[in-house]
Amino acid sequence: MTVQSVQINSITPAIATIINDVVIDGFTDGQPFRYVRTHNGQLKPAIGTTVQLPYGTGHVVGYTESNRLRIAITDFSEDFEFITADETDIYDAEEYVAMVSKTYNSGVTSDRETFTRLHKSEVTGKLSQRNQDRMDASMFFLADNEVVTSLTDYPFASTDSVVVQTIGMERETPKERRARIKAERALAKRLANAMLEDLEMPEDVASEIDAEFADVDMDF
Repeated sequence: MTVQSVQINSITPAIATIINDVVIDGFTDGQPFRYVRTHNGQLKPAIGTTVQLPYGTGHVVGYTESNRLRIAITDFSEDFEFITADETDIYDAEEYVAMVSKTYNSGVTSDRETFTRLHKSEVTGKLSQRNQDRMDASMFFLADNEVVTSLTDYPFASTDSVVVQTIGMERETPKERRARIKAERALAKRLANAMLEDLEMPEDVASEIDAEFADVDMDF
């Protein structure tokens, strides 16, 4: 199985279709696939997809380990404002995103400290390169204009791309192909003979049709 991005308008939906014991969602270029979804069951937009959020327009730049979206806001909404619970502060869109990003990063700092304490070398006091890479991939810091969020009932455009997992189709071996063709020819001949018996055709006509089937390539 391969994970890839496909444009929504290139998808042919499938209903109650099972391939290789897997219920598929559709086909793209003849290849069956299943949608990859975010943690809340929504379609997973591809990296680079432009999305509209309450605080502005952004694009998907990555995913978290829990399969949520990492989105960079590039055009902040002038109509957005956030009022604190005690009504002492009002944040515009850019200020709000920066505040959310800072809060998220505080949690990441704590997680990285815990990970380092648990996995560092007793000799060097540092993480191995493998563990460092693991930590960097799953415990990353956000830029001031980035948020981690999810989409709910998001109205994707037909030109948007989503992430799918393609389903491999079993290929026939030459031996299997020959056996299939032989079986198809035998079945076609039996059906033809049955039809001839029902129609009570003269023997010379039946023999002529019988001979035709012997030479026809039934590989379709």
